[in-house]
Amino acid sequence: MNADADADADTGTDAAPAPAPRTGAHELRLLAVWTLTRAVLLLCVFRVIVTPGPDVTSDVTFIYQGWFEVLRTGTFPLDDVTWQYPPAAALAVLGPGLLPFLSYPAAFFLLSFVADAVVTGLLLYAGGRPGRTLRGVWVWTAGVALLGPTAYARYDLMVTALAVAALLAGARRARAAGALAGFGALVKVWPV
Repeated sequence: MNADADADADTGTDAAPAPAPRTGAHELRLLAVWTLTRAVLLLCVFRVIVTPGPDVTSDVTFIYQGWFEVLRTGTFPLDDVTWQYPPAAALAVLGPGLLPFLSYPAAFFLLSFVADAVVTGLLLYAGGRPGRTLRGVWVWTAGVALLGPTAYARYDLMVTALAVAALLAGARRARAAGALAGFGALVKVWPV
């Protein structure tokens, strides 16, 4: 017998089994599914794979890009009845300008992909901590995939990244959570 078993025999208690170390296989499966589904989404928004139904990416090409042209002059698209967003939404519409070497739609889709990756990373980090589960990241991975190309053809993933960061920061950093939630509201909620 070893010393631990002797101590348990002396006290009359059974030692609780140590938690099994995480092998990473579950995380690898998750990342493989995420990578595969996101590759398909990117192929769809870049029209390599043509999905049935209307082209959901046309809003980026025609509406968002038109707003981008107006916003970069320093004004809002005041004469456009489709602009019904709060002023901070301009940041998401102007974001593709940070990648001038890409076309507006390509830059927008890439930024949506990055926002998706950020949310996935945040959920993976939170779910991988001791006593936590990866169910949330699985739901995110499946949910965005089920939304199809629409997920990357709207700026909602960028706002969602702010919301998820706010929720995860809330447990330890209330001020950061409040700031992130407030900024997310300024980007999406109208009128506040």
